[in-house]
Amino acid sequence: MGISTIGLGSKNILSNDMISKLKQADESAFISPLEKRKARVENQKAEIEALSDMMSTLSDRAANLIKDDIYQSVNSSVTGDSVSVNITGSIKPQNLNLEVISLATRDVFEAKDSFSSKDDTLQSGSMTLSIDGNDYDISIEDTDTLSTLVDKINSSTNGNIEASILNVGGDEPYKLIVKSTDTGAKNKISISSDSDSFANDFSRVGDEAQDALFKADGIEITRESNEVSDLIDGATFKLQKVGISSVSIQKDDSKLIDGIKKFVDQFNSVIEVINGDTKYDADKKTAGIFQGNNDFRNIASTLQDIVSTTFSKDGVSAYDVGLELQRDGSLSFDEDKFKKASENDSEKVKEYFSSSDYVGGLFNKFDKTLFDISHKSSGSIKIIKNDLDDGLSRYEEEIQKAKDRLDARYEILTKKFASYDTLLGGLNTQASTIDNLIKAQFANNN
Repeated sequence: MGISTIGLGSKNILSNDMISKLKQADESAFISPLEKRKARVENQKAEIEALSDMMSTLSDRAANLIKDDIYQSVNSSVTGDSVSVNITGSIKPQNLNLEVISLATRDVFEAKDSFSSKDDTLQSGSMTLSIDGNDYDISIEDTDTLSTLVDKINSSTNGNIEASILNVGGDEPYKLIVKSTDTGAKNKISISSDSDSFANDFSRVGDEAQDALFKADGIEITRESNEVSDLIDGATFKLQKVGISSVSIQKDDSKLIDGIKKFVDQFNSVIEVINGDTKYDADKKTAGIFQGNNDFRNIASTLQDIVSTTFSKDGVSAYDVGLELQRDGSLSFDEDKFKKASENDSEKVKEYFSSSDYVGGLFNKFDKTLFDISHKSSGSIKIIKNDLDDGLSRYEEEIQKAKDRLDARYEILTKKFASYDTLLGGLNTQASTIDNLIKAQFANNN
């Protein structure tokens, strides 16, 4: 008999609704507590994943503070306008006096003849352009124009000589200009022709090509170019005009300070989460989601121990460079104290932060320890995640077993109710028949 027929015989004393309410009561007693525990584990999993992401960010910020370039950052300033400087690589702080005596120049020639159009044809002939030991023979046909000659020169001189047309104004404004591509004395140009033609009459504009001449701290130096990248490693100087300039290259700790601040902020965020998740509020009688979990609590103490127990071989401590643990386990950074330490001995500061030996290297230790905590099988994060996965599987299994037990129990109970309902229906029918007989007999006697 199906559950939908229960209650007919018993006049709804034994009904579907009664079975449903009994089952709901059992589910509340046996399944709901398991589901609440499962939900707590799921919340713990979400929280440990969030903390793991925060730890990964903290590790990245520690790794950034062990890179050499962050300790070698410098800035530059120039007094005077004869030179400019661009820092291109690793360079030590220093001062340099530069005196520009003369700038490097290019050779520039102009043709004597002018033309009314770029497409005017030229007299046939030939010309030879010589530069830096190279001779370039240019043949001029009577069909060549000013424009085609420019193309011939530019395509025939291997990029060493540039030809162009300059509009100087007037009735015949177009002139042929020939100049060396690069500056320097070796780029002097000579122009010759074997014929009495247009190509035989060029004049130099200004002085011939020359090297730059300047002094660095009184030492006379020449260069082919006004852009000097090999004077000192890590800097390129641009000679701009004749004059004297002073260049100052100074250590720049701004990137390092910014990196430390970001690390401290992330460290404190991690500690804040751990403190909140392990806290017990006696007044409200509420506990953090990981209250009582020693593996979770140990993450904070492990990180804090790195700060309090790391010393360089010279005895430098976190306190000496402006870092200090607070009573709540957070970390503070005194920027002024750090700056003084860096000014006194920047190499000792660098060694304390980034050394890879066994005694120093605060951020090296953080980088390694954070990796171990998060990724090693013996690390707290791994242990907690494994425990939570096991717990979640266990609760899912227990919930399924409890559901199966209730389903089986109520399948049996439904069958029993159906049987009792049939029995009660029969008894009710018999009682009704007897009642009718008694009433009939009573009526006959009267």
